[in-house]
Amino acid sequence: MTLPAEEFVAEEPRGVLARSELVGDLRPTALTMVVVALSGVLLGLLWALVAPGQATVTTASGASSALASESDHVFDATAIFFLLATAYGVVVGVLAWRRADRRGPVMLLGSAVATTAGAWIAATVGTALAGPLTDRSPIGVLLDRAEATGSAIAGAPIPATLVTVPATIGSFWTVLGAGLGAVLAYLLCAIALGEDDMGRTPGDQPRSPWGP
Repeated sequence: MTLPAEEFVAEEPRGVLARSELVGDLRPTALTMVVVALSGVLLGLLWALVAPGQATVTTASGASSALASESDHVFDATAIFFLLATAYGVVVGVLAWRRADRRGPVMLLGSAVATTAGAWIAATVGTALAGPLTDRSPIGVLLDRAEATGSAIAGAPIPATLVTVPATIGSFWTVLGAGLGAVLAYLLCAIALGEDDMGRTPGDQPRSPWGP
């Protein structure tokens, strides 16, 4: 049995944004990007407050060395920043998804760029604030001569000064964790919803900046 061609009606594609809608998303997304990027200052301050410094000892001769027990703090400070940046990206990605009237590729890309820029600002601000926020008051200590010189010859202790060096970020590539977190959070929300149009609502009604 052959059915006439008019029996088949093509469904209208859902989720395809018109050019006017994409252009209309640019301004709200740009404003959101500015706010998100500037919030990186607070992220940098938070990292500077929680990142551990590294204790070093300096002898009267000027020789300086980090304590063996403090050797992991450089990695710790970098790992803490990466985790904070990634969490920051995830939060921004979820909040960006809440803008139901602007859901789409413009907001997704804007969130990724803004969080990456915010993380870079956080890294710059955090390393600048780590020095003033770190207690670098020198403490007089005595070093065991045998351990300090690496020999088995015992002798009088060596006077030295213990100082805490401010935390540093081992690699600025960690800023990419923020953009990755934002993209993954946004895409997971879209996948969980399971709608072709991502539940996008008309944007002609006034809405709160992060409201649905």
